[in-house]
Amino acid sequence: MTLCLQIAALLIVLGSFVPLIRNDSWWIRVWDFPRLQLLIVGIILMAALIGKGAIADAGDWIIVGLLAAATIHLAARVFPYQSFAPNQVASGRHSTGVRLLISNVLMDNREADALLQLVREEKPDVLIALETDEFWARHLDRLADQLPHRVSVPQPDTYGLVLMSRLPLIDAEVKYLVRENIPSVHGQIEMETGERVRFHALHPKPPFPSEDETSTERDIELIVVAQQIRETGGPTLVFGDMNDVAWSHTTRLFRRISGLLDPRIGRGMFSTFHAGHWWARWPLDHVFVSREFRVRELRRLPSVGSDHFPMLADLAYEPERKETQEKPDADSRDFEERDERVTEQPDHPKPAN
Repeated sequence: MTLCLQIAALLIVLGSFVPLIRNDSWWIRVWDFPRLQLLIVGIILMAALIGKGAIADAGDWIIVGLLAAATIHLAARVFPYQSFAPNQVASGRHSTGVRLLISNVLMDNREADALLQLVREEKPDVLIALETDEFWARHLDRLADQLPHRVSVPQPDTYGLVLMSRLPLIDAEVKYLVRENIPSVHGQIEMETGERVRFHALHPKPPFPSEDETSTERDIELIVVAQQIRETGGPTLVFGDMNDVAWSHTTRLFRRISGLLDPRIGRGMFSTFHAGHWWARWPLDHVFVSREFRVRELRRLPSVGSDHFPMLADLAYEPERKETQEKPDADSRDFEERDERVTEQPDHPKPAN
């Protein structure tokens, strides 16, 4: 086996297993993202090694064995997010529901008309636009006839947001859960039947040197919201750009603690970032739902000039059938990790299970 092939194989192995280290440093957490890419390269590399007879001694067999273990591990992570896997959220057709559109607009993007036209065509009940500055807030005002209820927090630092809704927003509140410049919106949506659904619209910071040296604040925000959902219960939606992938340890912990379901599971990855790089895309824009919801439609929408594709989630509200959907639940280790994370948040009391 040539030195180049050995190095390539070991890099795939390293990238596959290093996220298992429970450390928040960005250079560890960033390996959560390219799971599918690592899997594809690992399979190609292993096929090339075996097909070309590049295995000459016991050391080569060890490397191939490690590469095989890495590809199995990667496949297990991404398998649930393929269209041939079982659905976690069932399909539904009930006329009552919520149609969500999520769009990280890219603050410096000035193609506002593209997003506005898309919203006119898709007719969402709720729009969350992220990375919105004053320019975007002004242009989104043009949707007021379609989406009259609004919470607007424009900021010049890529963490502004605008939430607009056709349905009334009840007790909608802007909170700064982790850092004073990272807003999120929490409240209730009143559906046409008069029933109310809790929502949490989020956009935490990613673990990347230009943004944050660690994933700590992102992880705390997700776990704090998960615990709030666990305590309040009831029909709930969480949506936004989480700056995390669906299969990461943090997102899976979020689902277990909150008890929410991922509509992606069994339907596809719907990778929304990076819109400009087909070879480096992963799912960062998410919708999580409680068991009262089913999926009428889930779709990645065309580009609007941003580095994120918009995401559409059309959800049927069928509370009478919620018991037919299995709720993920946390175990004692999850609660221990939750307690460690929550106590990192100043003035936050220890939660009850």
